[in-house]
Amino acid sequence: MGPLALVGFASLWAGLGLAEVDSDFKNCKSFFYGGKKPEGFDTKKLNRVNICQKYDNRYFFATYYDKSSRIPIWSAYTMNIGNCQERKPSDWMVEPQLSGSKEINMKRERELTQDLTKSQATNADYERSGFDRGHLNPNCFQCGDGQTATYTLTNAVPMDPCFNRVHWKELELNLKKQLKDKCRDDWNPFLVTGAVPNAKYKIPQGNAGRVVVPSHIWTAVCCNHTDNNKKYSFAFLGENRPGSTLESMKVTDLNNRLKSLYDNQLIKIFQDDCNEDNPEGTKILDNITKELHSSFPNWDDKGPPGGKRPRCSVG
Repeated sequence: MGPLALVGFASLWAGLGLAEVDSDFKNCKSFFYGGKKPEGFDTKKLNRVNICQKYDNRYFFATYYDKSSRIPIWSAYTMNIGNCQERKPSDWMVEPQLSGSKEINMKRERELTQDLTKSQATNADYERSGFDRGHLNPNCFQCGDGQTATYTLTNAVPMDPCFNRVHWKELELNLKKQLKDKCRDDWNPFLVTGAVPNAKYKIPQGNAGRVVVPSHIWTAVCCNHTDNNKKYSFAFLGENRPGSTLESMKVTDLNNRLKSLYDNQLIKIFQDDCNEDNPEGTKILDNITKELHSSFPNWDDKGPPGGKRPRCSVG
């Protein structure tokens, strides 16, 4: 057997070892509305991979990850409606497969011997950086091991602390409140939360600025129902900066905004936009927006008057 054949077999074996990452989300399609992943996020880029996020031999959500920028482009997940006690692990985990391991469960860095830095962020990238490890799939939307599983750096992006702990947190809390009340029992909430990489701005760290800081964070919500007339959807978009004003919109509007933010790609988050014209979705969107405005009473649809922003204290 010649050298080239051996190389071919070696490549095939490596591919088999990385099946979870290289698959077309075959093991986690249940986290997508209609079983269809979001479209148009430059899937032909060789440095972007699909991850079925697996913890303790169970799948919990799906992530589309960019190894070059070392951040996720989006995470797709469902929401656990139950009341759960907050579970916050002492360490953030990483994805062994991105560094050539055959281990298909997320692990803590100290449990691995591979060089992780070539294809993903590590905890050292965030330490004393001035940025939070910002969840895409929120820990507060999950329960038990599902909550633990959100603490992987393949589900985190560098977020401005004020944006993450004040503006985005307030959105998550109000969104959870509304969905627990309005999207339960016969309904199924599907969500996709993403980040827009800003290649010109990386964490100004001693680690050669390896991790890209996103310019925008967005989330799209589909409350699915077997009756197509009952389901509804809506979306939010915000800049990743202290004085950001979150914008509420229809899913098609978010698709169009993301088209330019992601270099004019045709974006389709939900396959049929999940009945975005249903008045029920508009009503819930209005409720969330009112709650956000009441949290920051000086805001209007164009932002705070006189350019003044609510004071941000992150402790």
